[in-house]
Amino acid sequence: MSRRWGELATAALLVSAGSGFVVAYHYEAADAFGSAVAIDALLPFGGFWRALHFYSSQAFVLLLLVHTWQMLDEATLDRQHNGRWWLLVALLPMGVLALFTGYVLRADATGLAAGAVAEHLALAVPVAGPALDRLLFAVSLEGLNRVYVVHYLLTALLWGLGTWYHTRRVLVGRRELALILGVTGAAAALVRAPMDAPGAAPDLIHGPWFFLAVQELLRHLPPLAAGVVYPAVPVAALGLMPLARARRPLWWLLGLWGASYLVLTAVAWLR
Repeated sequence: MSRRWGELATAALLVSAGSGFVVAYHYEAADAFGSAVAIDALLPFGGFWRALHFYSSQAFVLLLLVHTWQMLDEATLDRQHNGRWWLLVALLPMGVLALFTGYVLRADATGLAAGAVAEHLALAVPVAGPALDRLLFAVSLEGLNRVYVVHYLLTALLWGLGTWYHTRRVLVGRRELALILGVTGAAAALVRAPMDAPGAAPDLIHGPWFFLAVQELLRHLPPLAAGVVYPAVPVAALGLMPLARARRPLWWLLGLWGASYLVLTAVAWLR
């Protein structure tokens, strides 16, 4: 069953990458919002392709999360494959970052706010903050050019590491691909991908759904604690699972973190 979830995640990544190439051909980082609007308004079926990229990308991250959870028991029992487990865990923040940079590249109100927050959080990292910002974002210095390149590179890394290295195969099952295409294609045909005006009031902006908990926590804690340490907790706990002799504390940590994440997300959503 866990393998099926992994194949579904791979299929979603393939659909995301394919639709992303269609969208990227007409996208200009120098005029990000204008080109994104033009894709919807002028490109034949442009709204569909952008929505397909949006929904398949969301599906990939969610399916990767489920696949990781399904593989957790196997990871704690089979210590001979720790490297593959750690790679799978590393794919999670990479997938979330790829999804996050996609929001930034829209350059609407949500994207502009997300880019500013991302740069602020990167700079909050002690010592390595400025270098990390130049590596991943540099929005204030280069606009969205760096984010655009990072988005592409993350997609390539996710595909290469997630298929060739992690699963030792690059082919996608027909059933899984058909299922993902059917579900995300139907969603794209029925519901347009979100896009809001770039001039919306900051207090009215809701960040990406997976970032709402951090957004709420930033109201109460310093950026380093809320935006760097807090999201790193589940990644560290998952990475330590194969090494820990007593795993109950890690399970408790994951459970408490998950509960806090849901509560913070709900509070941010209702605010």
